[in-house]
Amino acid sequence: RLYHIDASSISRLQQLASVKGKKRTKVEAFSAYIWKIMVTSIDEKHGKCKMGWLVDGRCRILKHENPMSSYIGNVLSLAVGEASVTELKQGSISEIANRVHDSITKVTNEAHFLDLIDWIECHRPGLMLARVVLGRDGPTVVVSSGRRFPVAELDFGFGNPVLGAVSSIIERSGVGYINQRPSATCDGSWTVSAILWPELATALESDSIFQPMSAADHLQL
Repeated sequence: RLYHIDASSISRLQQLASVKGKKRTKVEAFSAYIWKIMVTSIDEKHGKCKMGWLVDGRCRILKHENPMSSYIGNVLSLAVGEASVTELKQGSISEIANRVHDSITKVTNEAHFLDLIDWIECHRPGLMLARVVLGRDGPTVVVSSGRRFPVAELDFGFGNPVLGAVSSIIERSGVGYINQRPSATCDGSWTVSAILWPELATALESDSIFQPMSAADHLQL
């Protein structure tokens, strides 16, 4: 699924998430909003649910500027946060954003990635996946950001693109997946790609923030 999110909606979420002098990032605020909506779409038998965030480790390990600083992909970790359904239903966007911030902060440091590299070296070769990605730890949504993907700057010889999207070769995953990135319109809005279970898609689309992508309304086609 493809969605458009207005810049005004992003700013409003960030304002709701940033209280008492604690400024939260747009992605943290966006994640808090999704997490709160998510609990309305899961089976009542689940008392808890999780959210994950892909974190780029290259900039945490290499402090100086280098030719590879704009690359992402082979030095990634998955930060995971867990909360009870009750906490998410009753919590404000700012309270949930604080939980998001704390979960991500645990892995945004050099020591974490050096430990991760050592662990991989001890267990290679072979495919290694986090349990949460396999859907074994209950309902989960993983959020990633493509904010460094320069959609508007690309030109393959026939003009600048009006849309940039991610693709996946994973046919089936045990979690929901959401990727946000700047819109090619360069007006502060976002384009969001999502792999969601039907109930979550319905819940998100019931609000005005997640707008299903339209060629006429959002791509000026």
